[in-house]
Amino acid sequence: MIHDQNSRIALEIKNITKHYPGVVALNNISMNMEWGTIHGIAGENGSGKSTLLRIISGMEKQDQGEVVFDGHPLKESYKHLQQNVAMVTQEPSLVNTLSVAENISMGKRREFKLFVNWKKYKEVATEYLEKLGVSEIDLDSPVENLSPDKQQLILIARALASNPRVLLLDEATSSLSEDQTMTLFTVLDKLKAKGLSIIFISHRLKEYIRLCDEVTVLRDSKYICNLKKSELSEQSIVTSMVGRELKEYYPEKVSTPSEEYAIVFHDFHCRQVRNVSFSIKKGEVFVLAGLDGCGRSELLKGLFGVLPSKGRLEVNGEPSTFKNPRQAIEKGFSYIPGERKVEGIVAEMSIMENAMISYRSQEASWRWIGRKTEKDMFLQMKKNIRIKAPSIHALIKTLSGGNQQKVVLARALALNPKFLLLEEPTRGIDVGAKAEIYKLLRELTLQGVTVIVSTSELPEAIGIADRIGVMFRGCLQKILQQEDMTEEMVMYYATGN
Repeated sequence: MIHDQNSRIALEIKNITKHYPGVVALNNISMNMEWGTIHGIAGENGSGKSTLLRIISGMEKQDQGEVVFDGHPLKESYKHLQQNVAMVTQEPSLVNTLSVAENISMGKRREFKLFVNWKKYKEVATEYLEKLGVSEIDLDSPVENLSPDKQQLILIARALASNPRVLLLDEATSSLSEDQTMTLFTVLDKLKAKGLSIIFISHRLKEYIRLCDEVTVLRDSKYICNLKKSELSEQSIVTSMVGRELKEYYPEKVSTPSEEYAIVFHDFHCRQVRNVSFSIKKGEVFVLAGLDGCGRSELLKGLFGVLPSKGRLEVNGEPSTFKNPRQAIEKGFSYIPGERKVEGIVAEMSIMENAMISYRSQEASWRWIGRKTEKDMFLQMKKNIRIKAPSIHALIKTLSGGNQQKVVLARALALNPKFLLLEEPTRGIDVGAKAEIYKLLRELTLQGVTVIVSTSELPEAIGIADRIGVMFRGCLQKILQQEDMTEEMVMYYATGN
Protein backbone atom coordinates (compact mmCIF):
# COMPACT_ATOMS: atom_id res chain seq x y z
CA MET A 1 0.00 0.00 0.00
CA ILE A 2 1.24 3.49 -0.84
CA HIS A 3 0.26 5.73 2.02
CA ASP A 4 1.88 7.84 4.68
CA GLN A 5 3.67 5.34 6.92
CA ASN A 6 3.68 7.92 9.72
CA SER A 7 -0.11 7.88 9.95
CA ARG A 8 -2.47 5.01 10.63
CA ILE A 9 -5.48 7.16 9.70
CA ALA A 10 -7.00 6.41 6.31
CA LEU A 11 -10.14 8.55 6.59
CA GLU A 12 -11.14 11.39 8.89
CA ILE A 13 -14.77 12.48 8.91
CA LYS A 14 -14.98 15.94 10.48
CA ASN A 15 -18.33 17.47 11.49
CA ILE A 16 -20.20 16.36 8.37
CA THR A 17 -23.70 17.82 7.97
CA LYS A 18 -26.04 17.17 5.05
CA HIS A 19 -29.56 18.47 4.41
CA TYR A 20 -32.19 17.37 1.92
CA PRO A 21 -35.47 19.27 1.40
CA GLY A 22 -37.36 19.02 4.67
CA VAL A 23 -34.94 16.63 6.41
CA VAL A 24 -31.50 16.57 8.07
CA ALA A 25 -29.73 13.50 6.69
CA LEU A 26 -26.51 13.92 8.72
CA ASN A 27 -26.01 16.14 11.75
CA ASN A 28 -22.41 16.98 12.69
CA ILE A 29 -20.95 13.48 12.21
CA SER A 30 -17.28 12.83 13.06
CA MET A 31 -15.31 9.57 13.01
CA ASN A 32 -11.87 8.19 12.05
CA MET A 33 -10.84 5.03 10.28
CA GLU A 34 -7.43 3.36 10.25
CA TRP A 35 -5.66 1.56 7.43
CA GLY A 36 -6.07 -2.21 7.45
CA THR A 37 -9.33 -2.25 9.40
CA ILE A 38 -12.98 -3.03 8.73
CA HIS A 39 -15.23 -0.34 10.17
CA GLY A 40 -18.97 -0.96 10.46
CA ILE A 41 -21.63 1.75 10.38
CA ALA A 42 -24.93 0.70 11.97
CA GLY A 43 -28.22 2.48 12.41
CA GLU A 44 -31.92 2.32 11.69
CA ASN A 45 -33.25 3.10 8.22
CA GLY A 46 -32.98 6.82 7.58
CA SER A 47 -30.19 7.30 10.14
CA GLY A 48 -27.80 8.58 7.43
CA LYS A 49 -25.53 5.57 6.82
CA SER A 50 -25.80 5.51 3.02
CA THR A 51 -25.62 9.30 2.77
CA LEU A 52 -22.33 9.27 4.68
CA LEU A 53 -20.85 6.68 2.32
CA ARG A 54 -21.94 8.65 -0.74
CA ILE A 55 -20.19 11.72 0.64
CA ILE A 56 -17.02 9.76 1.39
CA SER A 57 -17.03 8.36 -2.16
CA GLY A 58 -17.48 11.81 -3.66
CA MET A 59 -20.89 10.96 -5.14
CA GLU A 60 -22.51 13.70 -3.03
CA LYS A 61 -21.31 16.92 -1.45
CA GLN A 62 -21.77 17.73 2.21
CA ASP A 63 -23.22 21.06 3.34
CA GLN A 64 -20.72 21.44 6.17
CA GLY A 65 -17.66 19.62 7.44
CA GLU A 66 -14.71 17.92 5.83
CA VAL A 67 -13.57 14.52 4.60
CA VAL A 68 -9.81 13.97 4.90
CA PHE A 69 -8.40 11.08 2.86
CA ASP A 70 -4.86 9.93 3.67
CA GLY A 71 -4.07 13.30 5.23
CA HIS A 72 -5.55 15.38 2.40
CA PRO A 73 -8.91 17.22 2.49
CA LEU A 74 -11.43 15.90 -0.04
CA LYS A 75 -11.35 19.11 -2.09
CA GLU A 76 -7.60 18.74 -2.61
CA SER A 77 -7.67 15.03 -3.40
CA TYR A 78 -10.93 14.45 -5.29
CA LYS A 79 -9.20 12.91 -8.31
CA HIS A 80 -6.97 10.89 -5.99
CA LEU A 81 -10.10 9.76 -4.11
CA GLN A 82 -11.82 8.63 -7.31
CA GLN A 83 -8.82 6.49 -8.14
CA ASN A 84 -8.49 4.92 -4.69
CA VAL A 85 -12.04 4.53 -3.33
CA ALA A 86 -14.59 2.03 -4.69
CA MET A 87 -18.19 1.73 -3.53
CA VAL A 88 -20.86 -0.95 -3.86
CA THR A 89 -24.15 0.91 -3.49
CA GLN A 90 -27.60 -0.26 -2.38
CA GLU A 91 -29.12 0.85 -5.67
CA PRO A 92 -28.36 -1.12 -8.87
CA SER A 93 -25.51 0.47 -10.83
CA LEU A 94 -24.82 -2.14 -13.49
CA VAL A 95 -25.28 -1.43 -17.18
CA ASN A 96 -27.92 -4.07 -17.89
CA THR A 97 -27.34 -4.31 -21.64
CA LEU A 98 -23.58 -4.84 -21.28
CA SER A 99 -22.02 -8.23 -20.64
CA VAL A 100 -20.70 -9.60 -17.36
CA ALA A 101 -17.11 -9.07 -18.55
CA GLU A 102 -17.76 -5.49 -19.65
CA ASN A 103 -19.42 -4.52 -16.37
CA ILE A 104 -16.61 -5.95 -14.23
CA SER A 105 -13.82 -4.52 -16.38
CA MET A 106 -15.21 -1.02 -15.91
CA GLY A 107 -13.37 -1.20 -12.59
CA LYS A 108 -10.03 -1.39 -14.42
CA ARG A 109 -10.87 0.97 -17.26
CA ARG A 110 -7.93 3.26 -16.41
CA GLU A 111 -5.56 0.44 -17.33
CA PHE A 112 -7.08 -0.13 -20.78
CA LYS A 113 -6.04 1.72 -23.91
CA LEU A 114 -8.10 3.27 -26.67
CA PHE A 115 -9.10 -0.04 -28.26
CA VAL A 116 -11.15 -2.70 -26.50
CA ASN A 117 -9.16 -5.78 -25.55
CA TRP A 118 -11.92 -8.37 -25.18
CA LYS A 119 -9.49 -11.06 -24.05
CA LYS A 120 -8.25 -8.79 -21.27
CA TYR A 121 -11.83 -7.96 -20.25
CA LYS A 122 -12.62 -11.64 -19.79
CA GLU A 123 -9.38 -12.35 -17.93
CA VAL A 124 -10.15 -9.59 -15.45
CA ALA A 125 -13.75 -10.78 -15.00
CA THR A 126 -12.69 -14.38 -14.48
CA GLU A 127 -10.01 -13.42 -11.94
CA TYR A 128 -12.32 -11.46 -9.67
CA LEU A 129 -15.33 -13.74 -10.01
CA GLU A 130 -13.18 -16.71 -9.01
CA LYS A 131 -12.08 -14.81 -5.90
CA LEU A 132 -15.76 -14.54 -4.96
CA GLY A 133 -16.40 -18.22 -5.64
CA VAL A 134 -18.41 -17.62 -8.81
CA SER A 135 -18.01 -20.18 -11.57
CA GLU A 136 -20.04 -21.44 -14.53
CA ILE A 137 -21.19 -17.98 -15.55
CA ASP A 138 -21.37 -16.81 -19.17
CA LEU A 139 -19.07 -13.78 -19.38
CA ASP A 140 -20.77 -12.69 -22.61
CA SER A 141 -24.27 -12.73 -21.12
CA PRO A 142 -25.97 -9.35 -20.49
CA VAL A 143 -26.17 -8.85 -16.73
CA GLU A 144 -29.93 -8.23 -16.93
CA ASN A 145 -30.35 -11.98 -17.55
CA LEU A 146 -28.76 -12.91 -14.22
CA SER A 147 -30.30 -13.54 -10.81
CA PRO A 148 -30.07 -10.76 -8.17
CA ASP A 149 -27.34 -12.56 -6.17
CA LYS A 150 -25.16 -12.95 -9.28
CA GLN A 151 -25.69 -9.28 -10.16
CA GLN A 152 -24.61 -8.32 -6.64
CA LEU A 153 -21.45 -10.40 -6.93
CA ILE A 154 -20.66 -8.71 -10.25
CA LEU A 155 -20.98 -5.31 -8.54
CA ILE A 156 -18.54 -6.44 -5.85
CA ALA A 157 -16.16 -7.93 -8.43
CA ARG A 158 -16.19 -4.62 -10.33
CA ALA A 159 -15.30 -2.71 -7.16
CA LEU A 160 -12.46 -5.12 -6.34
CA ALA A 161 -11.15 -4.93 -9.92
CA SER A 162 -10.36 -1.23 -9.46
CA ASN A 163 -7.78 -2.21 -6.79
CA PRO A 164 -9.07 0.36 -4.29
CA ARG A 165 -7.32 1.39 -1.09
CA VAL A 166 -10.68 2.08 0.55
CA LEU A 167 -13.72 -0.13 -0.16
CA LEU A 168 -17.23 1.01 0.78
CA LEU A 169 -19.89 -1.72 1.02
CA ASP A 170 -23.50 -0.54 1.46
CA GLU A 171 -25.75 -3.58 2.06
CA ALA A 172 -23.48 -5.62 -0.22
CA THR A 173 -24.65 -8.91 1.33
CA SER A 174 -28.42 -8.26 1.20
CA SER A 175 -28.99 -10.47 -1.87
CA LEU A 176 -26.34 -13.07 -1.09
CA SER A 177 -26.77 -16.55 0.35
CA GLU A 178 -24.98 -17.62 3.53
CA ASP A 179 -22.27 -19.42 1.55
CA GLN A 180 -21.75 -16.46 -0.81
CA THR A 181 -21.50 -14.12 2.17
CA MET A 182 -18.89 -16.27 3.92
CA THR A 183 -16.81 -16.41 0.73
CA LEU A 184 -16.97 -12.62 0.46
CA PHE A 185 -15.90 -12.25 4.10
CA THR A 186 -12.86 -14.45 3.46
CA VAL A 187 -11.89 -12.14 0.59
CA LEU A 188 -12.38 -9.06 2.79
CA ASP A 189 -10.23 -10.57 5.56
CA LYS A 190 -7.40 -11.05 3.05
CA LEU A 191 -7.73 -7.50 1.73
CA LYS A 192 -7.68 -6.14 5.28
CA ALA A 193 -4.48 -8.08 5.95
CA LYS A 194 -2.91 -6.34 2.95
CA GLY A 195 -3.73 -2.93 4.43
CA LEU A 196 -7.01 -2.15 2.68
CA SER A 197 -9.59 -0.17 4.67
CA ILE A 198 -13.23 -1.21 4.42
CA ILE A 199 -16.44 0.48 5.57
CA PHE A 200 -19.28 -1.99 5.91
CA ILE A 201 -23.05 -1.48 6.27
CA SER A 202 -25.51 -4.32 6.90
CA HIS A 203 -28.78 -5.02 8.67
CA ARG A 204 -27.58 -8.46 9.73
CA LEU A 205 -26.09 -7.85 13.16
CA LYS A 206 -24.11 -11.09 13.23
CA GLU A 207 -22.17 -9.84 10.18
CA TYR A 208 -20.86 -6.85 12.12
CA ILE A 209 -19.72 -9.17 14.90
CA ARG A 210 -18.02 -11.59 12.50
CA LEU A 211 -16.34 -9.01 10.29
CA CYS A 212 -15.75 -5.63 11.93
CA ASP A 213 -12.97 -4.28 14.13
CA GLU A 214 -15.28 -1.54 15.36
CA VAL A 215 -18.77 -0.21 14.67
CA THR A 216 -19.96 3.40 14.65
CA VAL A 217 -23.66 3.74 15.46
CA LEU A 218 -25.88 6.51 14.05
CA ARG A 219 -29.38 7.37 15.25
CA ASP A 220 -31.67 10.08 13.90
CA SER A 221 -28.80 11.36 11.70
CA LYS A 222 -26.51 11.85 14.72
CA TYR A 223 -23.39 10.09 15.99
CA ILE A 224 -24.27 7.93 19.02
CA CYS A 225 -21.20 5.86 19.90
CA ASN A 226 -18.28 3.77 18.69
CA LEU A 227 -18.21 0.11 19.73
CA LYS A 228 -14.84 -1.65 19.77
CA LYS A 229 -14.43 -5.33 18.87
CA SER A 230 -14.61 -6.45 22.49
CA GLU A 231 -17.88 -4.52 22.97
CA LEU A 232 -19.70 -5.95 19.95
CA SER A 233 -22.78 -8.05 20.57
CA GLU A 234 -26.22 -8.07 18.97
CA GLN A 235 -27.68 -6.54 22.12
CA SER A 236 -25.11 -3.72 22.36
CA ILE A 237 -25.64 -2.77 18.70
CA VAL A 238 -29.45 -2.93 18.96
CA THR A 239 -29.57 -0.90 22.17
CA SER A 240 -27.34 1.78 20.64
CA MET A 241 -29.36 1.86 17.42
CA VAL A 242 -32.86 2.13 18.89
CA GLY A 243 -32.02 3.80 22.21
CA ARG A 244 -33.56 1.06 24.33
CA GLU A 245 -33.33 -2.66 24.91
CA LEU A 246 -35.30 -4.61 22.33
CA LYS A 247 -36.50 -7.39 24.63
CA GLU A 248 -39.37 -8.70 22.53
CA TYR A 249 -37.72 -8.93 19.11
CA TYR A 250 -40.07 -11.71 18.01
CA PRO A 251 -43.62 -11.38 19.36
CA GLU A 252 -45.09 -14.12 21.49
CA LYS A 253 -47.06 -16.63 19.45
CA VAL A 254 -50.24 -16.16 21.44
CA SER A 255 -52.63 -16.81 18.56
CA THR A 256 -53.77 -20.36 17.88
CA PRO A 257 -54.34 -20.97 14.18
CA SER A 258 -57.76 -22.30 13.24
CA GLU A 259 -58.05 -25.96 12.31
CA GLU A 260 -59.88 -24.73 9.22
CA TYR A 261 -57.72 -24.87 6.10
CA ALA A 262 -57.39 -21.61 4.21
CA ILE A 263 -55.26 -22.86 1.29
CA VAL A 264 -54.78 -26.42 0.10
CA PHE A 265 -52.27 -27.41 -2.61
CA HIS A 266 -52.86 -30.64 -4.57
CA ASP A 267 -49.98 -31.79 -6.84
CA PHE A 268 -49.05 -28.14 -7.44
CA HIS A 269 -46.50 -27.42 -10.19
CA CYS A 270 -44.84 -24.11 -11.06
CA ARG A 271 -41.50 -23.96 -12.88
CA GLN A 272 -39.13 -26.07 -10.78
CA VAL A 273 -41.80 -26.59 -8.10
CA ARG A 274 -43.30 -30.04 -8.60
CA ASN A 275 -45.84 -32.32 -6.96
CA VAL A 276 -46.30 -30.06 -3.94
CA SER A 277 -49.24 -31.03 -1.74
CA PHE A 278 -49.88 -29.45 1.67
CA SER A 279 -52.33 -27.27 3.58
CA ILE A 280 -52.10 -23.89 5.30
CA LYS A 281 -54.40 -23.07 8.19
CA LYS A 282 -56.48 -19.93 8.50
CA GLY A 283 -54.79 -17.31 10.69
CA GLU A 284 -51.34 -18.87 10.84
CA VAL A 285 -47.89 -17.62 9.86
CA PHE A 286 -46.60 -20.30 7.52
CA VAL A 287 -42.95 -19.86 6.54
CA LEU A 288 -41.30 -21.34 3.45
CA ALA A 289 -37.61 -21.96 4.10
CA GLY A 290 -34.78 -23.46 2.07
CA LEU A 291 -31.64 -22.64 0.14
CA ASP A 292 -31.65 -20.22 -2.78
CA GLY A 293 -33.17 -21.81 -5.86
CA CYS A 294 -35.23 -24.34 -3.89
CA GLY A 295 -38.52 -23.02 -5.28
CA ARG A 296 -39.75 -20.87 -2.37
CA SER A 297 -40.20 -17.80 -4.56
CA GLU A 298 -41.78 -19.70 -7.45
CA LEU A 299 -44.34 -21.31 -5.16
CA LEU A 300 -45.55 -17.90 -3.95
CA LYS A 301 -45.57 -16.45 -7.47
CA GLY A 302 -47.50 -19.44 -8.79
CA LEU A 303 -50.04 -19.09 -5.99
CA PHE A 304 -50.48 -15.38 -6.73
CA GLY A 305 -50.81 -15.86 -10.49
CA VAL A 306 -47.52 -14.18 -11.41
CA LEU A 307 -46.26 -17.46 -12.90
CA PRO A 308 -48.36 -20.11 -14.69
CA SER A 309 -49.09 -23.16 -12.56
CA LYS A 310 -50.68 -26.60 -12.79
CA GLY A 311 -52.43 -28.76 -10.25
CA ARG A 312 -55.38 -28.12 -7.97
CA LEU A 313 -55.67 -25.28 -5.50
CA GLU A 314 -58.40 -24.73 -2.92
CA VAL A 315 -58.98 -21.39 -1.22
CA ASN A 316 -61.40 -21.47 1.72
CA GLY A 317 -62.74 -24.77 0.42
CA GLU A 318 -63.39 -23.57 -3.12
CA PRO A 319 -61.41 -24.72 -6.19
CA SER A 320 -59.30 -21.76 -7.36
CA THR A 321 -56.69 -21.17 -10.02
CA PHE A 322 -55.32 -17.69 -10.59
CA LYS A 323 -54.21 -16.94 -14.13
CA ASN A 324 -53.07 -13.47 -13.16
CA PRO A 325 -52.55 -11.35 -9.99
CA ARG A 326 -55.85 -9.47 -10.46
CA GLN A 327 -57.80 -12.71 -9.98
CA ALA A 328 -55.80 -13.42 -6.82
CA ILE A 329 -56.41 -9.91 -5.47
CA GLU A 330 -60.15 -10.33 -6.06
CA LYS A 331 -59.99 -13.43 -3.83
CA GLY A 332 -58.34 -11.42 -1.04
CA PHE A 333 -54.64 -12.00 -1.75
CA SER A 334 -51.90 -9.41 -1.43
CA TYR A 335 -48.26 -9.99 -2.40
CA ILE A 336 -44.93 -8.34 -1.56
CA PRO A 337 -42.15 -9.30 -4.01
CA GLY A 338 -38.64 -10.12 -2.85
CA GLU A 339 -36.76 -7.83 -5.23
CA ARG A 340 -37.96 -4.43 -4.10
CA LYS A 341 -35.94 -2.35 -6.55
CA VAL A 342 -36.98 -4.35 -9.62
CA GLU A 343 -40.49 -5.59 -8.79
CA GLY A 344 -41.66 -3.58 -5.81
CA ILE A 345 -41.42 0.16 -6.49
CA VAL A 346 -42.05 2.68 -9.26
CA ALA A 347 -38.97 4.85 -8.74
CA GLU A 348 -40.31 8.04 -10.36
CA MET A 349 -43.56 8.07 -8.37
CA SER A 350 -44.15 9.51 -4.90
CA ILE A 351 -44.35 7.37 -1.78
CA MET A 352 -48.12 7.93 -1.53
CA GLU A 353 -48.66 6.97 -5.16
CA ASN A 354 -46.57 3.83 -4.68
CA ALA A 355 -48.47 2.87 -1.54
CA MET A 356 -51.94 3.48 -2.98
CA ILE A 357 -51.50 2.20 -6.54
CA SER A 358 -52.99 -1.25 -5.88
CA TYR A 359 -55.88 0.12 -3.85
CA ARG A 360 -56.57 2.73 -6.52
CA SER A 361 -56.59 0.22 -9.38
CA GLN A 362 -58.82 -2.17 -7.41
CA GLU A 363 -61.35 0.34 -6.08
CA ALA A 364 -61.46 2.74 -9.02
CA SER A 365 -63.03 0.04 -11.17
CA TRP A 366 -66.35 0.51 -9.40
CA ARG A 367 -66.33 3.78 -7.45
CA TRP A 368 -64.73 7.19 -7.25
CA ILE A 369 -61.88 7.55 -4.76
CA GLY A 370 -61.54 10.98 -3.19
CA ARG A 371 -58.02 12.33 -2.89
CA LYS A 372 -58.63 13.26 0.74
CA THR A 373 -59.75 9.70 1.54
CA GLU A 374 -56.66 8.32 -0.14
CA LYS A 375 -54.38 10.78 1.65
CA ASP A 376 -55.94 10.06 5.05
CA MET A 377 -55.53 6.30 4.49
CA PHE A 378 -51.89 6.67 3.61
CA LEU A 379 -51.09 9.03 6.48
CA GLN A 380 -52.51 6.48 8.92
CA MET A 381 -50.44 3.68 7.36
CA LYS A 382 -47.36 5.93 7.33
CA LYS A 383 -47.82 6.46 11.07
CA ASN A 384 -48.53 2.79 11.85
CA ILE A 385 -45.53 1.45 9.93
CA ARG A 386 -43.25 4.40 10.83
CA ILE A 387 -42.29 5.41 7.30
CA LYS A 388 -39.64 8.13 7.50
CA ALA A 389 -40.00 10.63 4.66
CA PRO A 390 -39.89 14.43 4.37
CA SER A 391 -43.24 14.51 2.56
CA ILE A 392 -45.91 12.16 1.22
CA HIS A 393 -45.03 13.61 -2.19
CA ALA A 394 -41.33 12.70 -1.96
CA LEU A 395 -40.17 10.35 -4.72
CA ILE A 396 -39.79 6.84 -3.36
CA LYS A 397 -36.32 6.54 -4.89
CA THR A 398 -35.08 9.20 -2.45
CA LEU A 399 -35.93 7.05 0.60
CA SER A 400 -33.64 4.55 2.31
CA GLY A 401 -34.09 0.92 1.29
CA GLY A 402 -35.90 0.04 4.50
CA ASN A 403 -38.39 2.87 4.15
CA GLN A 404 -39.02 1.85 0.54
CA GLN A 405 -39.85 -1.63 1.84
CA LYS A 406 -42.29 -0.16 4.34
CA VAL A 407 -44.08 1.67 1.51
CA VAL A 408 -44.39 -1.63 -0.39
CA LEU A 409 -45.84 -3.22 2.75
CA ALA A 410 -48.31 -0.33 3.09
CA ARG A 411 -49.43 -0.99 -0.51
CA ALA A 412 -50.18 -4.63 0.30
CA LEU A 413 -52.08 -3.76 3.49
CA ALA A 414 -54.15 -1.06 1.74
CA LEU A 415 -56.16 -3.89 0.14
CA ASN A 416 -57.20 -5.28 3.56
CA PRO A 417 -56.08 -8.77 2.48
CA LYS A 418 -57.30 -12.10 3.79
CA PHE A 419 -54.06 -13.70 2.59
CA LEU A 420 -50.72 -11.90 2.77
CA LEU A 421 -47.81 -13.35 0.78
CA LEU A 422 -44.35 -11.95 1.52
CA GLU A 423 -40.94 -12.66 -0.03
CA GLU A 424 -37.95 -11.61 2.07
CA PRO A 425 -40.14 -9.06 3.89
CA THR A 426 -37.38 -7.60 6.07
CA ARG A 427 -34.50 -7.53 3.57
CA GLY A 428 -32.65 -4.25 4.05
CA ILE A 429 -34.68 -3.26 7.12
CA ASP A 430 -33.19 -2.31 10.49
CA VAL A 431 -33.80 -4.30 13.66
CA GLY A 432 -36.30 -1.86 15.15
CA ALA A 433 -38.42 -1.89 12.00
CA LYS A 434 -38.12 -5.67 11.76
CA ALA A 435 -39.56 -6.04 15.25
CA GLU A 436 -42.49 -3.79 14.28
CA ILE A 437 -43.19 -5.81 11.14
CA TYR A 438 -43.06 -9.10 13.04
CA LYS A 439 -45.54 -7.67 15.56
CA LEU A 440 -47.77 -6.45 12.73
CA LEU A 441 -47.81 -9.89 11.07
CA ARG A 442 -48.82 -11.52 14.35
CA GLU A 443 -51.59 -8.92 14.84
CA LEU A 444 -52.89 -9.67 11.34
CA THR A 445 -53.23 -13.36 12.22
CA LEU A 446 -55.34 -12.40 15.25
CA GLN A 447 -57.68 -10.73 12.75
CA GLY A 448 -57.92 -13.97 10.77
CA VAL A 449 -55.40 -13.07 8.05
CA THR A 450 -53.34 -15.98 6.74
CA VAL A 451 -49.68 -15.01 6.32
CA ILE A 452 -47.23 -16.90 4.10
CA VAL A 453 -43.59 -15.81 4.25
CA SER A 454 -40.64 -16.91 2.12
CA THR A 455 -37.35 -16.07 3.82
CA SER A 456 -33.69 -17.03 3.65
CA GLU A 457 -33.12 -15.84 7.25
CA LEU A 458 -33.31 -18.89 9.53
CA PRO A 459 -33.65 -16.97 12.83
CA GLU A 460 -36.49 -14.98 11.25
CA ALA A 461 -38.22 -18.15 10.02
CA ILE A 462 -38.08 -19.76 13.46
CA GLY A 463 -38.96 -16.56 15.29
CA ILE A 464 -42.19 -15.78 13.42
CA ALA A 465 -43.51 -19.12 12.13
CA ASP A 466 -46.33 -21.25 13.47
CA ARG A 467 -45.06 -23.91 11.06
CA ILE A 468 -42.16 -24.07 8.61
CA GLY A 469 -42.29 -25.78 5.23
CA VAL A 470 -38.73 -26.67 4.17
CA MET A 471 -38.12 -26.94 0.42
CA PHE A 472 -35.35 -28.64 -1.56
CA ARG A 473 -35.02 -28.59 -5.35
CA GLY A 474 -38.66 -27.76 -5.96
CA CYS A 475 -40.09 -30.29 -3.50
CA LEU A 476 -41.54 -29.82 -0.04
CA GLN A 477 -39.21 -31.93 2.12
CA LYS A 478 -40.75 -31.47 5.54
CA ILE A 479 -43.23 -29.39 7.54
CA LEU A 480 -41.78 -28.57 10.96
CA GLN A 481 -43.99 -28.01 13.99
CA GLN A 482 -43.09 -25.63 16.82
CA GLU A 483 -41.26 -28.22 18.88
CA ASP A 484 -39.01 -29.19 15.94
CA MET A 485 -37.98 -25.69 14.84
CA THR A 486 -34.21 -25.29 15.12
CA GLU A 487 -31.69 -23.98 12.62
CA GLU A 488 -30.10 -27.43 12.54
CA MET A 489 -33.39 -29.12 11.65
CA VAL A 490 -34.23 -26.58 8.93
CA MET A 491 -30.78 -27.00 7.35
CA TYR A 492 -31.00 -30.79 7.65
CA TYR A 493 -34.06 -30.89 5.39
CA ALA A 494 -33.01 -27.90 3.25
CA THR A 495 -29.95 -29.85 2.10
CA GLY A 496 -31.98 -32.79 0.82
CA ASN A 497 -32.17 -35.12 3.81
